Amino acid sequence: MKSVLNRLAAVIVAGVGVVGLTTAPAQAATVITAHLEIGFNTGVPAARTINLNVHVPMNEYDANGYLIHGARIQVRFYGSDPGTDPMIYGPITWYKDDYGLTAGPDGIHLDYGWEVPQGSFLNEDSGVANNGDEVYIVAKFIDGDGATISANSNTEEGLY
Repeated sequence: MKSVLNRLAAVIVAGVGVVGLTTAPAQAATVITAHLEIGFNTGVPAARTINLNVHVPMNEYDANGYLIHGARIQVRFYGSDPGTDPMIYGPITWYKDDYGLTAGPDGIHLDYGWEVPQGSFLNEDSGVANNGDEVYIVAKFIDGDGATISANSNTEEGLY
């Protein structure tokens, strides 16, 4: 009887070891994508709508862990100009409980939109003849320890 119990215990320990080996370790965030969309509010002729989409791919367990431990997404708006790109607005930072920042099955997402009046910070060529504005964002994912990854979005062009 004792040898049967010893064999059973050995099988249980071996099974637990195999299960332990199949658990994936936490993955460091290494990729971030950003998308900017600037549109026109058809109900308010002078208003501009801004939609930000930022994605940091990872599994949902790690995404929640990052946010619980202080990770955040920070966005700055830049004007695209020859020679240098001036920062025109920001930084804006979203944390775990802020509207628009979520953890999901495919990672961390920031989906946020708002409305601004025409001639606001989106007018990146203010003070000169406005032949159009070129605006993009730089999105940073900053983990709880301060490590960062960043990405530039597409450039939106228009008269803002």
